Amino acid sequence: MSEEPKPKPTRSPGDRGLFERPKGSGTWWIRYHDENGREHREKIGPKGLAKRVYAKRKTEIAERRFFPAQIRRRETLLGDYLEQYLKDHVEGRLRQPSHYKRYSELLTTALGKKTLREITPTDITRYATRRREKDNMSPATVNRELAFLRRAYNVAIADGLVEKNPVKGVKFAKEDNQRLRYLLPEEEAELRKAIGEEHWPKVAVALHTGMRRGNQFKLQWTDVDFDNGVITLRHSKSGSTYYVPMNDELRAALRALPSRLRSRWVFPSDTGDTPLDAQNFVNRVFTVALKTAGIVGFRWHDLRHTFASRLAMAGVDLRTVQDLMGHKTIAMTLRYAHLSPGHKLAAVQRLTGTGTGTNEDDSTTPKERAPEATEIAGKIGGDGVTRTHDLGIMRPSL
Repeated sequence: MSEEPKPKPTRSPGDRGLFERPKGSGTWWIRYHDENGREHREKIGPKGLAKRVYAKRKTEIAERRFFPAQIRRRETLLGDYLEQYLKDHVEGRLRQPSHYKRYSELLTTALGKKTLREITPTDITRYATRRREKDNMSPATVNRELAFLRRAYNVAIADGLVEKNPVKGVKFAKEDNQRLRYLLPEEEAELRKAIGEEHWPKVAVALHTGMRRGNQFKLQWTDVDFDNGVITLRHSKSGSTYYVPMNDELRAALRALPSRLRSRWVFPSDTGDTPLDAQNFVNRVFTVALKTAGIVGFRWHDLRHTFASRLAMAGVDLRTVQDLMGHKTIAMTLRYAHLSPGHKLAAVQRLTGTGTGTNEDDSTTPKERAPEATEIAGKIGGDGVTRTHDLGIMRPSL
């Protein structure tokens, strides 16, 4: 006896013209025909949105307000647009596209299933709040993500995809850019012990040059001039080339590197054909060494702060610090001004009438004056940590 065929499941009237592709993905499409019988398909996103868009299309067709070219542009999903935006305006054009790719991934995960026109300032405000509070991201980091989205929307407006930029209705968080963390002498000793002599030269070069990570790990031997004692730093963040002199310890560290005879790169990969992956080194070696040494609240970029801070505490004038750091403006260097307590003390000493401010009559030596200067520096140093009393530019580290 043959079994009766099972009836096919009937589709809900509300699902007419909708289909999910691929199955189980949560991405819904709509299918409809215009007044000329031509079929159109659109990738929408969530099912609820697909239902609304389908009903809207049918109404537009009935009222002869259906214009396919404008429709395709207007209903672009944010995730799809950001993917195309990266290809057209980021990849191959910007120096570090990886940051923007990460911003795109974060925004796509949070808002990518909405169309460009659906996203509101409230959506973006909620995203920023969640990033700061739940993900514990700094205001500066979240602001960079919103700035990326704002720029992407500006391009979309120029291309006629949308009419308004929802990011303009969002207030950016106030940033605290005065974070200043630098390595204490005892921390330096512990870090060297934890990271080992094989990798210590990478840290030492950062401490003695203040180079940004990207410049250091892409440094080539052709830019290291031992005869004149100068390192040439090209393609800096400021967009200009600047020069850093080599002190004796830096010379010794660079001369001892085996890569001088094997690779064009100062810090090469295992093959020697490419530079060492900086992020990989930081994640697998540097961060692990910090944990082993018990050093908290410290990042690779803080080695650059350490270089500048030690210069300022040694009494080097800020204009010279600016040149050595490759800062485009003196305003960027002023964050280290408070670390020059001797100069401030000399200035206010003029008010007492007991000194000229130049310490000409002061018979004490720098070492004898160091504790007083150290007390001032310790009170104003970041992170509530008493800073180094060593007013030398660099401690012997090699």
